[in-house]
Amino acid sequence: MKEMLTEAYKVVKKTTGIDPSKPGSMRTIAQDDNAWEKYVRTLAESIESPTDRATFKILAENTRTNLLEASISQFGMNPYESLTLPLLRVFYPKLVGKEAVTVSPMDKPETVKSFIKATFAPANSTTQYPAPVITPDISGGPSIGTPIIATIAVPSANFDVLHVLLLTPELAHLERDFVLTAVSADGTAWTNVNIVPAVEGHFSGSVSIGAHDDVISGLVNYKDGTVSISSATALVKFIKYQVTCSLEENRINPRIDITVEKIRLYAKDRQIQANWTINAEQDMRALFDVSMQAEIVNYLSQQIALDIDREIVNNLITANLRLNPVSHQRTFTRTPPLNYPWGVKYWHENILVPLNELSAVIYKDTNINAGNVILTNPMDAAILEDLQTFNYTGTASTNGDMGYRSATVQGGKWKVLTSAVVPEGTMLMAFKGNDELQACYFYSPYVPLVLHPYPMTFTPSLTILSRYATAMVRNLGFATLAVGA
Repeated sequence: MKEMLTEAYKVVKKTTGIDPSKPGSMRTIAQDDNAWEKYVRTLAESIESPTDRATFKILAENTRTNLLEASISQFGMNPYESLTLPLLRVFYPKLVGKEAVTVSPMDKPETVKSFIKATFAPANSTTQYPAPVITPDISGGPSIGTPIIATIAVPSANFDVLHVLLLTPELAHLERDFVLTAVSADGTAWTNVNIVPAVEGHFSGSVSIGAHDDVISGLVNYKDGTVSISSATALVKFIKYQVTCSLEENRINPRIDITVEKIRLYAKDRQIQANWTINAEQDMRALFDVSMQAEIVNYLSQQIALDIDREIVNNLITANLRLNPVSHQRTFTRTPPLNYPWGVKYWHENILVPLNELSAVIYKDTNINAGNVILTNPMDAAILEDLQTFNYTGTASTNGDMGYRSATVQGGKWKVLTSAVVPEGTMLMAFKGNDELQACYFYSPYVPLVLHPYPMTFTPSLTILSRYATAMVRNLGFATLAVGA
């Protein structure tokens, strides 16, 4: 943090002439658009993820607004608030929870997220299916009659074909693909024919049943959906037909219904206060050359980050247990059976089976994609480290000041996040989409980190405040694996 802050100070001083290390300069930087932009950009340069980098800039602007408001109300910016933005730079990228859920910063303490929800309805059906639909067939349209089951007794006057599917002429017409496919004298033995009506609906054709000939004729009324048919010699008693409903009728067409759903997010607060004595501050600086304020700020910000992570993880696990079907739960024992011959390491490879199943059931139930993130306790992560496909992408010392390491399993199929806030004995499988339309759970920071000193007595005091909102959108995007002894 010291090196990063020093570099940011140099860039701002060189390009704007303002030295951020000087007391009172932070208020000047916050008021100067050019100085603030260079300060934020320099701090953000070392953030590897483009998404995290963009989010950091949004949160920095929220923090800037808070700092300026505080400087006006308090007649000057307090000396500790110059640490706010550097601490945000360290604090935010190390949050574990944001790696498993969708992050959407808020620009005010109360906001509304709007979502487009699409549902399909098959023709002549009141059932709505969330898009995309695997079954049933949505776009095929309604069919009335097949060469197997659709028959008309002969003679018939105004036989109501639409009634077969409980339709009326107000809802549907017949396509001009009506065809007579077979005739019968008794309804059991059939002779295939192919009689197609003219454009206006009239039809007539010679047919033979055995050694006897007959002529059938009639009229198809495509508009009202009726068929009239007669036989010249009364030999033909039954006919089979095939026809489809008109897809020009919007009221019976397969359709998609678009609705806009809204979720209201409210910023809630987390805060921790620290008190110390001036004597202790002087002693720490004299004995250890350590700033009491800097140490306290580091401890408090780390604790708030862990508390936020714990809240998110617990919400996801609880939602899966309460809201999801049992198919979103699996079990695995870390100890192999007594008769297992290959040892513990090879037994641990079997954990891939329930993990693959959980990942697949998320895909099946959300119709978006498979689970792609695993959150696990360090004790349970030891099982994954035995897998041949396990590969570290980060360490606690360089990539996780909050105590997590990132890794991948199955050639990058799953990103593994390790944190002590995940309960031991539970692995959480999650799907994290690429954009807000695929969100399953929202973490929406407002002003993620603010410092407030209250030197109203002889005892120094410092409070760290974090404001954010959370919301569950798709509970089916999560599943859990219970890891037993």
